[in-house]
Amino acid sequence: MTAPFRVGDPAVFISDHEDGMRVERTAVLDVRPDGDGWTVETLAGTEHVDERGEGSRLVPLDAEMAAEFEDRGTSFVVRSTVTNIQQDLDPSYD
Repeated sequence: MTAPFRVGDPAVFISDHEDGMRVERTAVLDVRPDGDGWTVETLAGTEHVDERGEGSRLVPLDAEMAAEFEDRGTSFVVRSTVTNIQQDLDPSYD
């Protein structure tokens, strides 16, 4: 099975933030086979990924995300919409 990343590849690391989630452009430092996937070490952290390079906190950098980083910088917070949705709900649903 071919590794989904190579050392130096760009990737996207996602972490929790008090206002939602932080999305960070990062670079791959190391890739090791690990069970049914790969352990990928990046500048932002380490994550287990599948054969597509997708894990719960790490995904490959695609064109859409590259454009977002171009517009917003190398790291940005995606704000949670849960509060807005809760405010819009009809109280009679409770």
